[in-house]
Amino acid sequence: MLRILVSNDDGINARGIRLLVETILTLPEVEVFVVAPADEKSGVGHSITYRSALSPTPHPFYGLPVQAWQVNGTPADCIKSAYHLLFADQKKPDLVLSGINVGNNLGRDVYYSGTCSAAREAVILGIPAVALSYDNFFHQAEFGEAGAIVQPLLQHFVEQVKQHQLPLEVFWNVNIPHRKRSEIKGYAPAILSLYHYEDLYQREAEGYWLRRQYKDADGDERDDYHLLTNGYVTVTPIHIDSTDRRLLDEMARWPLMTGWSGEEKEEKKG
Repeated sequence: MLRILVSNDDGINARGIRLLVETILTLPEVEVFVVAPADEKSGVGHSITYRSALSPTPHPFYGLPVQAWQVNGTPADCIKSAYHLLFADQKKPDLVLSGINVGNNLGRDVYYSGTCSAAREAVILGIPAVALSYDNFFHQAEFGEAGAIVQPLLQHFVEQVKQHQLPLEVFWNVNIPHRKRSEIKGYAPAILSLYHYEDLYQREAEGYWLRRQYKDADGDERDDYHLLTNGYVTVTPIHIDSTDRRLLDEMARWPLMTGWSGEEKEEKKG
C-alpha cells in the first residue's frame, strides 16, 4: 500500500486539495493523508514557523476515507510537522503531492509559491514530491476537468515511486491548462520561463499593490509558459541543489580562492 501525503498553500478547505484527493483515491492500492494549512498561505515561499508553536489538529475532510490535519503554519511547516510529529513513529509517506493550486506556478513562481515549497520540503526530507497547479487564477471557482486531466500523470508518478525510479533531490512542477480534457494537446517536459511577466506596482488609496504584466507566449518553445498557453500540461523537474558547479571550477582559478577545486579533486583521484 503506497502512502501518499497531500498538502497545499490554499488551505485545507480549498476546492483544489479536495479535487486532488478525490483523484488520488481513484488509483489502486493507496492510502491518503492530508496535512494542510488551516488558512490560505499563497505566496509565502519556503517560510517556516519557529517563533511560535505549531499545533496540528485533526480535521474532517468531506467524508472521504482519509486522515486529515490542519496546521497553523505554512506549507513547509505542514510537511515538517507531518514528517517529524504525525508520522514520527510510523511509516513515512512514500510520495507527497501538493495542490491543486488556484492559478499556475510557472518560471520564477517556484520560488514564491507555497505549493512548490511544500514539494521542495518533502524532497529535502527525502520524499519524492509533485507540485500541481491549475491555470484558473481568473476563474478561481472553476476546476473543470483538472482531475481527469492530471490523473494519468499521477498514476505514472505512483508507478515510478513503486519502482524506485524517481531521482533524489528533485521535485516535479506540474501546470494544467484551464481547458477541456479534449482540448489538451498532451503532457510536455518543460524548462522554466523566468521572464514571462514583469512586476507592476499599482497605487491605490491604501498603498501599492503588486500586479503582473504578462508578455506574449512567443518565447522559447520549450518553456512552461509557452507550452501551457498552447494547451500542454507542463512537467518541470526542479533540482533543490542550486549550486552552479561549472562556476565552481572557474572560481577555483581566482587568485583569492584557496581550498577545494574540481581540478584538484580529479588529480587526487588519479
